[in-house]
Amino acid sequence: MDYRILGVFILLTILVSIQYSLNRIIIELREIKKILLQNKIRN
Repeated sequence: MDYRILGVFILLTILVSIQYSLNRIIIELREIKKILLQNKIRN
């Protein structure tokens, strides 16, 4: 039983960290897109 609980906990931790990483990447991409659009407008 303990092993199963531990496995679920590890799985949840991994999923949360993946979700967090994806959110960070999406935010970075949005920032890059903003910068690119501003550069296009200037040019």
